[in-house]
Amino acid sequence: MPRRACLLAACVGVATGCGAKALYDWGPYEESLQASYVTHDDATAWSALEATIASAERAGHRVPPGVCAEYGFLLYKRGRRDAAIQYFEREARLFPESKPLMDRLVAKIREQATSSAADVRPENGPR
Repeated sequence: MPRRACLLAACVGVATGCGAKALYDWGPYEESLQASYVTHDDATAWSALEATIASAERAGHRVPPGVCAEYGFLLYKRGRRDAAIQYFEREARLFPESKPLMDRLVAKIREQATSSAADVRPENGPR
């Protein structure tokens, strides 16, 4: 009987120690989506996304799919185009399947930046 108990204890110990490690640290990502798309509360979405990214990095986990893209979009809405581009590019690096969309978003932002720069002319300068 003691032999069976030891064998059972060993099996339980091995099974417990081999539990699957979480691939992503989702943090409050769900709250950020609720805030963005249901209540339209950008401030809450912003803080939830920042917390999700920080939590994943602190724990040494990967940032979940879509988080960098969502954060980049909020940066864009705040007028921080360069930072938005950095997060769109990060999303594309982390999740290659998102690269075509992220590349289009980055191209659109750069296109807007060059067209708005071309629209600004000095008032007393040459035309």
